[in-house]
Amino acid sequence: MVVGDILSPTFERPIPDVDNLISILHVLAAIVFLGPVTIAVSMFQGRARAAHDGDRAATGSAALLHRITKTYGFLSLLVPLLGLGLFFTDTAFLKDGRFHASILLSVIAWGILFFLIIPRQKVLMADLGVATDDDDPAAALNVGKDTGAGTSTTVDWTATTKKLSMFGGIFSLLWFIVAVLMMI
Repeated sequence: MVVGDILSPTFERPIPDVDNLISILHVLAAIVFLGPVTIAVSMFQGRARAAHDGDRAATGSAALLHRITKTYGFLSLLVPLLGLGLFFTDTAFLKDGRFHASILLSVIAWGILFFLIIPRQKVLMADLGVATDDDDPAAALNVGKDTGAGTSTTVDWTATTKKLSMFGGIFSLLWFIVAVLMMI
């Protein structure tokens, strides 16, 4: 190769395209943010149940898993933002139904996380006495509010942990399906 070849307009430099960069960031964000929140969601109810039964170490674990669920759940919103950026960089993505299905399943998964899982976790954390200031469990599920007859409702640990297991399983399954759709 001569100097003229390097300076010629036909010389192609190996600089990644913007869509490749967005794709890499999208995958990395999914791994870094969705992995931990999925694990935290699946482990929380077991640790919370152990904490309720008197295990002090489990109380700290449950609090940490709840913080991971909230924090990483919020940060995982970067995944669809980057995905939408990638979606609009190439018209081929607009015509592929698997990407539309993935977007729909992602919206459902985040709905489950933000409206069903996190509020129930807040209720259990409040019942354990370790809720943070930004947690308002009573507003989340009307737990601990006056029922009109002058009595307060209490937390049904069995039902709440079963629902958390169910919603956590659905949340994880939806992300598994999205991952498969992205690979095929």
